[in-house]
Amino acid sequence: MHLLINLLLTCIGAGPAAGVRILRLSVPPAVKAESGPALLDCVYVLGAGQGEAATGDAANWTTDGLVIKWYIDNLPVYQWIPPGRPQAMGVLAGRVDPSYRASPHPWDAHRALYIPRPLPALSGRYTCTVSTFENEHTRSAPLLVWREARRISLNYWRPSEHLLNVTCTADEVAPRPALTLYTLPPEGPRQEVKAVGVLGPRGEGGWWWVGSWGLLPYASTPPNTTLGCSLTLPGAPPDLPPQTCEEVYDNDLPIITTTTTTTTTASPQLRDRWTNKSTGSSSSSPVNESFFAIATRVPLSPALVCLATLIVSSSWSLLLAATL
Repeated sequence: MHLLINLLLTCIGAGPAAGVRILRLSVPPAVKAESGPALLDCVYVLGAGQGEAATGDAANWTTDGLVIKWYIDNLPVYQWIPPGRPQAMGVLAGRVDPSYRASPHPWDAHRALYIPRPLPALSGRYTCTVSTFENEHTRSAPLLVWREARRISLNYWRPSEHLLNVTCTADEVAPRPALTLYTLPPEGPRQEVKAVGVLGPRGEGGWWWVGSWGLLPYASTPPNTTLGCSLTLPGAPPDLPPQTCEEVYDNDLPIITTTTTTTTTASPQLRDRWTNKSTGSSSSSPVNESFFAIATRVPLSPALVCLATLIVSSSWSLLLAATL
């Protein structure tokens, strides 16, 4: 009996001495895309060491079977089995520097992820797993790669006799932003415009092209009303101000109609008037483009927006006409 107890105590005491433990997982909660390198570190200790000072014993680590793995949203993206070379895979393939050394010691040199040029596609929950033949330890933390929109544009037109469409679009932004449409009458408080529809395709690299549109009664929207759009990024630093785009409303507008297909029928004169009603603001320099011109460059097709608007506005027009 005494022999059995001694064996159990020996096994219990030997477990921590031969195992692995993660001391600290360093993952920045949010980084700006392409603004500089991002470093994600997974500091661990082998054996019986305690606290940060235990990492100083790394030169004497000889534990076999050591494997370091990183995951993004439970998908494997990085693996290092000392003393071999680290391997990046999946979304991190070609996006980490395998020569980066977080430590001079051979058993924890390549424990970290050094990302020279982080992109929004790398956002997600990062998990570091360190394992040996004896045990395994795991920690995880989220990372958001964000960037303001390259351009935010506000456009308006009359899809029918009784309605005014206000559309806001944003290019190459991450993460998917929240767009708020609003009006500011010449005399009166700011009022939110309820979004009737939202489009938001996500492209390669994790960038978003988004659009939101709302409908206003044409007759009751006074001239010189400020039409506006505000863009905010969920999860971005709290001190980041929203991007805004505003246009002073001119009610001298023609009615733009569509054919039975998804193409928009508009004369060159109407397109010129449309261009004059369009305003763009960029994070680098102001840009003035028409909604039609934007459609030739980005996946957010104005034909889809206009067609969807007309489908929705047709019922609104009937309701408004019935009340007149």
